[in-house]
Amino acid sequence: MLEAQVHSELRNFLRTYSPSDWVHHLTMARMVARGLRLGRSAIIQTGVSHDTYNLSYLTPALLCYKTVIIVATHKNQRQLIEQKVPFLQQKLGTNKLVFNQLSTHTKSNNSLILLTPQNWLTKTINSNLFNNSHIIIEEAEKLPQFINEYLTISVDVYDWFKLQKDNEQYKSYIQTQLAKLTQSVFSHPINPYNSYLLETKEKQIIQEIIFKIKPTKLDLYNKLIKLNEYFLDKKNYINYVEVNRSKGQFIIKSSPLNFHDNIKEIWQQKSVTLIANYLSPEKEAIDYTKQLGIDNSNYTCLKFSPHAPNAILKLYFPEKFPFPNSPEFQNSVTREITALVSSAKINHQPIIVIIEDVPLQAQITSILASQFGSRVKLNDLDFSNNTVLVCGINFWHQHQERFPSPQLLIMATLPIPSLENPLVASQVNYYKSQKKDWFRLYLLPHGIKTLQQLTVSVRKNQGVLALLDNRVSFRSYGNRVLEALEPYAKINYVDLNWLN
Repeated sequence: MLEAQVHSELRNFLRTYSPSDWVHHLTMARMVARGLRLGRSAIIQTGVSHDTYNLSYLTPALLCYKTVIIVATHKNQRQLIEQKVPFLQQKLGTNKLVFNQLSTHTKSNNSLILLTPQNWLTKTINSNLFNNSHIIIEEAEKLPQFINEYLTISVDVYDWFKLQKDNEQYKSYIQTQLAKLTQSVFSHPINPYNSYLLETKEKQIIQEIIFKIKPTKLDLYNKLIKLNEYFLDKKNYINYVEVNRSKGQFIIKSSPLNFHDNIKEIWQQKSVTLIANYLSPEKEAIDYTKQLGIDNSNYTCLKFSPHAPNAILKLYFPEKFPFPNSPEFQNSVTREITALVSSAKINHQPIIVIIEDVPLQAQITSILASQFGSRVKLNDLDFSNNTVLVCGINFWHQHQERFPSPQLLIMATLPIPSLENPLVASQVNYYKSQKKDWFRLYLLPHGIKTLQQLTVSVRKNQGVLALLDNRVSFRSYGNRVLEALEPYAKINYVDLNWLN
């Protein structure tokens, strides 16, 4: 039986070549092997990054005599194709054909095909190409983002250039209209997100261009026609513009507010395994599956708890700290961060300071740099092991795997999406229009999921999370936040033994 073979081979491999402190390799590998053998789908929450768990799905994928599709980003694919898969094939004694694109050769009954999320979505939604293959999606926590990007219509500066070239007789008209559009877009007040909902006059300018140009069967024309359709469907689409002020460019975008109806064909595949670090507090990942339109009653759901001896999170909450919306918060958070960084000895592990407020980021970076010099970096990937990195949530979320496990992670506030972000505000309005509790169904779950994902690396060496947001202690939803961080040990004073 495949599960027994996978268990035996992986156990021997781990003993000989890859000692690991993650204790769930064998359990996860048996789960994936069972799905491959029976054609069953599964949702697995690992609590660790893909670099840790990918061995557990690669082993059954290589040992089974079936074609397996692995959905992974370009960066992860390179690591798999160049390093992990060849080494693992050599040690397991397998010779499975490996491809990173679809071709006539991939029709073999025993191959490993690596596709990017965008490529997989294109092939899956537009055809039944993978009905007889098992799909494994790593980093499935990012799947809603990938789907949203796939379904989003984007019109950038190169599209406008092409439109002028294809419509020479209207070139002057298009240029005049674009000048009006550019003036309007850049007149929006600057915000930290560099994105703005399209105003009625901006939509009208774009619509006038669309109506003026000649109908063609070109992809660009069809894209513009669809963009206009989305403009008219205000209830189901967010129409906005992303601005790059330094380059003087902008991108018009339209994204679905609710996309599960657009992708229901995906889950009609024979067998899909979704593997994530964290999706939700419950193993069934109810909010996640609803968002994607997945019937989780047809999925085997598994959630691993972090291994207690090695993954207990040390959690520090300062006592009597002001709330983030109080006038005293900025001065208090500056003093607290400076004190924490000063208390931590250099031990060749970085210190990460996450702050979303851009002016406050700059201020704290300046203060820390005056004391710790070139150790202090701001949103910078040029680091050493004793770097003090000040960054935003998205920066750390995207790049934490590049850094050694931090000894100290300081978060000024909970990563709850800000209503100042026009895209978040639109999502909230959508929930309001559905008469749903937008905070508990959208903002809070998003914040909790992000918090859990931001702390994956700090757990590895029993690091300290300093959370300077007192709402966790005094708001009714604080217990839900703490549950997501389990297992943890909590104190409200600076313990030098913890930090050092």
